[in-house]
Amino acid sequence: MSNGLEELQHAFKQLRLSEVSTELPVLMPEAEQRSWTYYELLNHLLKYELTKREEKNKARCLKWAKFPYQKTLEDYNLNEQTSITERKMRQLKEMN
Repeated sequence: MSNGLEELQHAFKQLRLSEVSTELPVLMPEAEQRSWTYYELLNHLLKYELTKREEKNKARCLKWAKFPYQKTLEDYNLNEQTSITERKMRQLKEMN
């Protein structure tokens, strides 16, 4: 790992952008290969961090809720509940 990359990783960690810091060695070569502009690179890094934070937050909330099991809309059986139409179920899935 280059010294510049290590410095960037350290800076991201200090800014509490740990997901980007960890993934930086993978993302930088991809950025070079695709010739991303600075704007594209920064946008990609920030979106990556936000996505990972949302995933962690969702997992944390589900853990704290202590549900007996997790059920998704894909697991829902329309035959068991006739008050929800297939169209309504598709709309609910689009909102997710």
